[in-house]
Amino acid sequence: MNDSEANEVMSRFGKAYFKRDPELLAAAVTEDVEWHFAIGADAPDGRVRKGVAGILQGIEENAALFESLRFENVVCRALGPDQIVMTYLLDGQYRGGGAINLRGVELITVRNGKVHRKDVFWKQFRSEASPNPR
Repeated sequence: MNDSEANEVMSRFGKAYFKRDPELLAAAVTEDVEWHFAIGADAPDGRVRKGVAGILQGIEENAALFESLRFENVVCRALGPDQIVMTYLLDGQYRGGGAINLRGVELITVRNGKVHRKDVFWKQFRSEASPNPR
């Protein structure tokens, strides 16, 4: 996979994700897709959601946890034949809590041109203003 192909895979996934469209998601991910969140109780994997229904559930869970999230400086790069590394700056607000501002890295595994696994890593800090989401 090259960077152009990586960007196409992530563009297709991103459009489906932000539209919260089950049909578009099904076209962009494998049937057994897994989303491993940066935060959550499924130690050591954060929070794990599987399948299109799991992705939609994860989107709703994020909407309940965060009042706003904005991704900036998003860069996607191919990492071998079946992986993509995506980096970004994340700026937002927890619901009823403090601000969130961090760098994120995601390792995406691709199978047959579709997202198979989305593994999210965030550089975090703890403060009194930020709730502990674990």
